Amino acid sequence: MRETLCAMLVLVAVLFFGAAEFCSGRNTSFSCIEKEREALLKFKLCFHDPSHMLSSWKGNDCCEWKGVGCDKNNRYVVSLQLKGSVFANQRPQLYLIEDVEEVGSSLLKLRYLEHLDLSNNNFSGNLIPPSFGLMKQLRYLKLSCAQFRGRIPGELGNLTRLRVLDLSQYYYRGLKVDDDIQWISHLSSLQQLDMSGVNLSHASSNLFQVLGMLSSLSWLSLSDCSLKNSHLPSHNHLNFTLLGNIQHLDMSYNSFHGPIPIFLQNMTSLTFLDMSGVNLSLTSSNLFQVLGMLSSLSWLSLLSCSLKNCHLPSYNHPFNFTLLGNIQHLDLSANFFQGPIPIFLQNMTSLILLYLSENQLSGSIPDSIGQLSKLESIDLSFNQLSGSIPDSIEQLSKLERMDLSGNQLRSIPDSIGQLSNMSLSGNQLRSIPDSIGKLSKLESMSLFGNQLRSIPDSIRQLSKLESIDLSSNQFGIGFPKWRQLPKIIKMVGLSNASISGPLPENIGHMMPMLESLYLENNLMNGSIPKSLCNLKYLKTLDLSNNMLSGNIPKSLCNSESLGYLDLSNNMLSGSIPNCWRNDQSFIFIDLSSNNLSGLFPSKMVQLSSLSVLHLNNNSLHKGLHVALKIFASLVVLDLGENKFSGNLTSMVGGEISNHSLKVLRLRKNLVSGYIPLELCSLSQMQILDLADNNLIGRIPPCFGKFPIMVNATQLIYDIVSEYWYEAPLMEVVKGRYLEYKRKTLRLEINIDLSSNNLIGSIPEELTFLKDLHNLNLSWNHLSGKIPEKIGQMENLESLDFSKNGLSGMIPNSMSSLTKLSYLNLSYNNLSGPIPTGYQLQTLEDPTMYVGNPQLCGAPLLNKCSNDTLPPTTANFKDNDESALKRMWFYIVMLLGFATGFWGVVGTLIFVKNWRYAYFQWMDDVQHWILGIITLKVAQFKKMFNGNQDDQ
Repeated sequence: MRETLCAMLVLVAVLFFGAAEFCSGRNTSFSCIEKEREALLKFKLCFHDPSHMLSSWKGNDCCEWKGVGCDKNNRYVVSLQLKGSVFANQRPQLYLIEDVEEVGSSLLKLRYLEHLDLSNNNFSGNLIPPSFGLMKQLRYLKLSCAQFRGRIPGELGNLTRLRVLDLSQYYYRGLKVDDDIQWISHLSSLQQLDMSGVNLSHASSNLFQVLGMLSSLSWLSLSDCSLKNSHLPSHNHLNFTLLGNIQHLDMSYNSFHGPIPIFLQNMTSLTFLDMSGVNLSLTSSNLFQVLGMLSSLSWLSLLSCSLKNCHLPSYNHPFNFTLLGNIQHLDLSANFFQGPIPIFLQNMTSLILLYLSENQLSGSIPDSIGQLSKLESIDLSFNQLSGSIPDSIEQLSKLERMDLSGNQLRSIPDSIGQLSNMSLSGNQLRSIPDSIGKLSKLESMSLFGNQLRSIPDSIRQLSKLESIDLSSNQFGIGFPKWRQLPKIIKMVGLSNASISGPLPENIGHMMPMLESLYLENNLMNGSIPKSLCNLKYLKTLDLSNNMLSGNIPKSLCNSESLGYLDLSNNMLSGSIPNCWRNDQSFIFIDLSSNNLSGLFPSKMVQLSSLSVLHLNNNSLHKGLHVALKIFASLVVLDLGENKFSGNLTSMVGGEISNHSLKVLRLRKNLVSGYIPLELCSLSQMQILDLADNNLIGRIPPCFGKFPIMVNATQLIYDIVSEYWYEAPLMEVVKGRYLEYKRKTLRLEINIDLSSNNLIGSIPEELTFLKDLHNLNLSWNHLSGKIPEKIGQMENLESLDFSKNGLSGMIPNSMSSLTKLSYLNLSYNNLSGPIPTGYQLQTLEDPTMYVGNPQLCGAPLLNKCSNDTLPPTTANFKDNDESALKRMWFYIVMLLGFATGFWGVVGTLIFVKNWRYAYFQWMDDVQHWILGIITLKVAQFKKMFNGNQDDQ
């Protein structure tokens, strides 16, 4: 009976707790909490997700969703790992489209969230929500490179359980810390803090005092934080034992200078120290003496610290070289060391990695290099080393990586150990020994930029060789013998190598594992082998700048992994295959400057990851079937110099969902219709070229709202794709075609609407584009006046309004365009004086004003009459300043008069004796004057009467 009663009680308890669990929102089938699922779905709605990072977020069990981690027992969400990528088309990236506070409110409903990673996503320059500071259960918070902007909220100091905080910024550096940094000291559990790239220039001088209060802190990175000398602690302001637990310290690329900070010698737990990019030129010769006191130090980087030979330890001065005996990683690259390789290095027998690249070291590599028996990696690249590589290099049995590129070495020894990575690019090598085939572990070999004419057959024996770069050598006809290359090869670089002839039809079978093939800038002819396009693992194919002919193989459409395809500047003909699929990985496609014809391949819009598309300078024709709302990840679209026709509105396709397009180029086609207002929603627009078409209507005023053109602060750091500026871009700037290449393209900001049929006035809103570099509206039918506030466009370098019907005077504000180096206002109806002053005085070519007969003034021969003379000060700001000066002149004059007047009159009123004396003096002066006048009158009468008597 008792056992039955117990069983019934157990059953009731199970039913009761099961019901309670059901009512509380828990699913007995082990799905996630319903309220948390709803919160995650609300979070999802805050973002545009072109790469489908959150595509798995559907169904009842959110614990099975990608990036979501739940507690195994109670199914609460404890982890969100939604790391995107700086390169949006390589890995997923989320784009914020709602209020950032919606993100915070959604996450607050995940009451047990401990791990949150939103790094490398795009929060569109918003502030970090202060509500993040209410998630007090967080132990890990990573918001690095998430394009947040502005002040870091002090509310984050409430996260007292936080162990890892990563706010680092590498490309989009918009975060800053103000003077109040006490909130950092409240993070009592913090073990790792990364604020690299955060602006700490306004942080109070007690920064390290605050950091020293974090007793658990062992990992600290303050790289590139604009720290100055005033931020560095001194003996008078810091208990150095507070920083004694820090093992990893990165203070590289800051603005302080002088001797090495003395507080470092007390950080005895340091194992990692990076001071790269800090000017330590004023450090005394005891630099390594100080560093030697850090007995645990094993990783030291002093790259680009302006160090010279005088900073190196010398046997001529007392120094205990055993103090450096624990250092395993030493980077002294990019300094000013001269002469032979420093001899003290032979005593650092613990060295595993040694980097001395980009110095001015000369002479030969010493035989003593063989004493560094633990060395695994050595980089002596870009020095002035000469001679041969010493035979003692063979003694380095653990050496895996050797980079000696950029020197003047002439030969390779017969035996150089068992390297896995060897770079000898940019030397004076004329041959490779047959013994190279003995490097059985060699995986990568770079011989770029030497004087090689052939390679030995023994290379075929390198069974592990995956990468070989033989570009920029002097190979000729009959090279390469493709069968010389190992079948396992994955990367082959043979660009600019004087290679001619066709590619073998079975090249794909010779190298079935090939991932990257670079054959650009050669003299190759023939067609593209189908077997090459069928390679399963091929990711990069560059055959540009050759003489290849024939059709583009349709087998390209079968490629599953190809991401980078460049066939530009050949003689390919026919139509572009229209067999593309949405599961392909294409990021970059350049088919420009060929003889391609036919229609735009409509199925190409299915390439959802495509970032760059160049089809310019072909003979493609008829209507455009490009929908920007489908090309969601496109960054560059260049369809210029073709024969496309049709309405521009049909191309845009209504509302645009593209949040990444930077370059839209349709120059020299037959596109017609109005400019659609939807183009204004392209928030990343940087180069807009619609020139030489048949567009009609007015210029949309909303063109004055392109964010990058208004404020280019984010331009340098917001790298949406690493490929978008790879291909050169042709733009008409300063009246001629200019080719923008990698270094300059990413910084250009242009609008070109020239050679169309646009009417109406130039929108005043265009003057809001203060970071626009080049504006060309020539050869249209624009009328009205040049906007008065055009001087606000302070970064304009080229301005062309020629061949329109503009009237009125040239605004005085145009003289404020101090960067303007090209101006063309010819063939309009402008009148009046040409403004003078500042930059306009340097533009002396009168043809830029020709065709405006009513204009006058320099540099024209037509002089202005008096009533049309230009103002003495052309700059409207200067006019304001002149008026202000005149006002102050009159004020000072009146004050002077009042002071003088009351200084005299006031004294006479209040000092009686002075008043009597003054008026007595006035009476005397009056009597004297009257006496003089009376005397003169009497003399005159006497003279007059005498003259009458004579008559």
